[in-house]
Amino acid sequence: MSGKRVTLKEIAQKTGVSLGTVHRAIYNKSGISEATRKRILEEVERSNYQIDEAASVLKRSAKKVLVVLPKPQNEDRFYFRGIWRGIREAAKGMEQYKIYFEMIESEYPLYQISNELERVYDEKLDEMDGLITISDSGAANLWIERFIRRGIYTVLVSSYYETETTHSLNSIKVDLVRSGRLAAEFIQYGLKQDQGKILMLCGGKNVYNNRVYAKSFEKEMREKSYEILTVEGFGRENIEAQALEYLEKEPGKAIFSSNARNTYAICRILEEYDFPKNILVIGTDIFEELVPYFEDGILNGVICQYHWEQGLKAVKKIYEYLSRGCREQENEVLPCVLLMKSNYECFLDLV
Repeated sequence: MSGKRVTLKEIAQKTGVSLGTVHRAIYNKSGISEATRKRILEEVERSNYQIDEAASVLKRSAKKVLVVLPKPQNEDRFYFRGIWRGIREAAKGMEQYKIYFEMIESEYPLYQISNELERVYDEKLDEMDGLITISDSGAANLWIERFIRRGIYTVLVSSYYETETTHSLNSIKVDLVRSGRLAAEFIQYGLKQDQGKILMLCGGKNVYNNRVYAKSFEKEMREKSYEILTVEGFGRENIEAQALEYLEKEPGKAIFSSNARNTYAICRILEEYDFPKNILVIGTDIFEELVPYFEDGILNGVICQYHWEQGLKAVKKIYEYLSRGCREQENEVLPCVLLMKSNYECFLDLV
């Protein structure tokens, strides 16, 4: 039908529904079945119908999106600062589409974000149309399911959430299995055939992302006969004693950290105790506090988690749903990338 402008009336005729039903499908209104909506939207795509964006905005009621993520403070700033920056950048100018954002920087850490979700559900459910958040626990998943059942379109960042729901949930995450393999390959190459004990700072068992990432790394290393010494916990206060014990017994080996907080902590420990720079260290994420350790040769590499890009993509998905009615968007799994001293600056400007 190229060269001819297709009308909504023609789409209604082709699909055997009323003009009002076509309007409800295109502008994501309630009152029609999902099967009918899908059939109409498929015809819209086949007909190459172009929605008049300006007219659509004028007809549309205002939409409100809540962003619920941990506040980028203390050691949580390393990861969540980048996500928040991506979200705020992408949300600029959304008011022209009648999409408004409320940013909730939660005082709760990641493993307790369910408490914030519960509060938002109780206090703000009736005023919201979309939600951007994170989930890494069963408790948080239960609250997300409640939002979805109430028709709140939800986009998750950095979350490994499994559900059969497809119409009201979308996710953006990094391929953590490949990330673990990449970190293992880096260490194996650096150590060559010098097999031995490797210190793994794996975070906490209650954080699913860290479990997947660390398990993938450990599997690859054990297959090559390396012994893994696992240290659990987040932050210097939890890892320092065990890390020092390893460093005193295993000079010149390697360290892997599966999260940003412990990456920064182990770099500080190596610097302050003046350990020799023959220890192969690979961490996770890129942020400005790591620059001195790259430059001094303490930190050899990190696996990039694209935290800023996850924020950008989350806002885009919310926009596509609330503005264009795109309900069945594909989940996105971002590739893993190894950053070293020669290329970390290319990514640092983005966080």
